[in-house]
Amino acid sequence: MRIKELAILLIALFMMACAGAQTIPEPESPGARLFKQRCTQCHGLPGPKRHTAEQWGGLLVMMEGFMRERDIEFPAQEKKLIQEYLFRNAR
Repeated sequence: MRIKELAILLIALFMMACAGAQTIPEPESPGARLFKQRCTQCHGLPGPKRHTAEQWGGLLVMMEGFMRERDIEFPAQEKKLIQEYLFRNAR
């Protein structure tokens, strides 16, 4: 492996490690716990301040569609709790 490829690999690994250590607002709240549990089944955890409440609303609809395609249950009460958490902590 060349030096440049090794450097890129190390940077990517470092960025993934940092993403895993991300802190989020209200980490012990029911909404935050559910957000971490459900949303990391398919991808890394995005910070709530990454989007506005309006953007989160659209993203939740999109994620719900992806989950339905994969036969992953997403009960309305869970979606509501996650949505309230994200809206409360959006940018």
